[in-house]
Order: sequence, then structure tokens, then C-alpha cells
Amino acid sequence: MFRYLIAITSFLLFTQSLSWGVEKSPVFTQKDFASLILQQFSWNEGLPKDSTDRDYYSILGGKRNFRYEAENAYNPETDRVTIRDFPIYGSFTGKGWILGVSDTTFSTFTILVPIAGEYDFKAVMKGKGFVWEIDGKEYHSDSKSDKFEEIAIGKFPLKSGTITVKLTIPPEGAIDSFSLTAPDYTPVKPFNGWRFKDPVTAVRMAEVAVSLTNSYEKLPDAPKETFPAPLAVAEKCLLPATALLTDAAYLGRFSASKWVRADFRGTSLKFPITIAEAGYYRLMANVMGETVSGSVNDTPFKLTGKQYLSKLDLGLYRLESGENIFTIVLPPAGGIDTIQFIKKSSKADDFLALATVSGPEDRLIDEKEATKLLKDIQGAYSIRK
Repeated sequence: MFRYLIAITSFLLFTQSLSWGVEKSPVFTQKDFASLILQQFSWNEGLPKDSTDRDYYSILGGKRNFRYEAENAYNPETDRVTIRDFPIYGSFTGKGWILGVSDTTFSTFTILVPIAGEYDFKAVMKGKGFVWEIDGKEYHSDSKSDKFEEIAIGKFPLKSGTITVKLTIPPEGAIDSFSLTAPDYTPVKPFNGWRFKDPVTAVRMAEVAVSLTNSYEKLPDAPKETFPAPLAVAEKCLLPATALLTDAAYLGRFSASKWVRADFRGTSLKFPITIAEAGYYRLMANVMGETVSGSVNDTPFKLTGKQYLSKLDLGLYRLESGENIFTIVLPPAGGIDTIQFIKKSSKADDFLALATVSGPEDRLIDEKEATKLLKDIQGAYSIRK
């Protein structure tokens, strides 16, 4: 019996030693995939040296509205300025603002631009005679107010990464902050967002491929019974003084009991759209007006309408479950009746087919396959350009 136990123990130790000697292939995680995307498309220059997950989200998220506080970006070792934190020139953001001296002085700001692009550059400042040197070019700006006000400096292309901005500050000039703004890109992410610790599966890679190529338009429509019900604007929003309700029938067909019409001044309406299930939706609005503009969750639209109620395609938007903010600007005598929703399918098979990724959906993806997909996309599509 004792010999039998020794034999069993020896066998177990032998098999365990064999298993120790076999190296398991590391799982290719979504964080690995995100890093690979940044390398493949040369977006990693927008990462700071000590990058965090949030820095990856910032680049892949595609938002291009960046604000920099002057008191955080200047060089305290070389800049002959002082930091103030009282509202002598009006309200300010951040923990303070920069004040120049009695003569002309200079400041050097070092900022990180996460995503490359052509940006509108603006600054909140006070004083005449500012000169901004950016990427070897000079831009002049003046503020006519004795209080802080936002001034447009210019529009120019910037690479991603660390940027140096040199500023000439006039006597007694002051600056609170400055900003870079450009239209947002479509977020690069799986349908329900990144989970960096999870492995990459076939369907998650397919979802990322569709987002990279911004091919959501090509997804098939979901069954009509899953579409949200049309939204009657007259029943949804509080009307400003520049709009009224009407049931006039001579200006085109309408489906709600009443529709909203702007007066001679035009009007702006803002109200929430509640959606049960997150997804991609085409919005169709029954509107009237020569030019109709607005935004869906801060993504803008601008379209040409008619002098009577007619359906306009506002475009395809990502709507989250819960409230989404809809804004529309109507011209004088313009109007809006209803908003209709056409839902795109979010089934795994549809993403796999569109991205030409083989299933099943939970098949694990390795780095080699992910790299090949990204190279194929890079060769066939214009990404973020």
C-alpha cells in the first residue's frame, strides 16, 4: 500500500513538472488591442509618458475639444508672470490665472494634444497686443474689454503629441485659459465599450473594425417592431417665447395633434430623447424651413429644408440608453412636427459579416490576426482624415 502511494505521488509530481515546463500563451487582451491600434495608425504620440487607461480612452474616444489652464501650462522657472486667484477681471476657470507685468513679457506653455487635426484656437484673456507663436507661425490677438473674454486666435493644423506655445504678453495683460476645438471623430471601441482586461473575441474585433471604418450605415436595419415610437416635439419640450403650437394644415402633413412653429425671430429648441436600448439610430424629422441645424448629443447637423413640412434625414447617431440631448434651430417661421427613429441591428452576426471576421463570436483572437485586420483596414480605408 505504501509503495502504491509513493508511485501515485511520483506520477503526480512528474505530470505537474511537465505542466510547469509548458508555457501558456498569453491572452491577447482588449488593452493589447487598443495599444496595437495606436501603434498601427501612429496615434501613440498623443499619449503622455506615464499613460493611463484614461489616456487611451481619450484618443480612441475621438473627442477633440481640449482646454488648457494657463496657470498649469506655463513655465514657472523662466516666465516673468504672476499667478492670481481673485476675480478682478471677472470669473475664471481653474485655480487661477496669469498676470503679466508692467512691460512686455513672455510665457511658454507646454501642452499635450492627444489627437492630430485642424483646430480652432481660442483664448480667454484681457489686453491688447498678444502674439502667439505656434509651430513656427505668429498669430496676433487683442481683447477690447477690460474683463476676461474669449477671443478667436486662428485655425491651423497640429500634430498629436507635446506642443510648445510661446506667448508675448502685453503690459498688464492677463490670460485665464486657451482651447483647441475640432469636430469629433467617431469613437473607436467595441459596441458596449472597452473592457481592457477582457480577451479579444471575434465579435469584439469585428465591432472595433466597424467603428474604425465608421461603417455603421452598412449594418442592416433592426426589425421595425424594435424601433422607438415617433416623438411628438410639441408634447416633449417647453416652448420658448419665440415659438408657438399650431395645427395649421396648409403647410404640409403632420402626424402629431399639433406641431411647433417659430415666430419671425426663429427659435431654438432643446429637449431630451429617451431611448430604452443603446445603439445606432437614423433620425428622420418632419420639419419646415430653408435651413435647419442643431445637434444630437453635441454632434452637429445642418440641412436644407422646404417651405412646408417635409421629412429630412438628420443622419445616423449613437444614442445611449436613457436620455440623449436633442437641439434644433429653426429659421423664422420654421417648424417641426415629429422625430422618427430607424434602429440599426447590433447582432453579433451582422458585425462579423460586415467586418468579414470569421466566427463563432466568442472565438479568441491573437495578436497576429488582429494585426492583419488593422493592416487590411489601413490599406482600404481613410481613417480619421
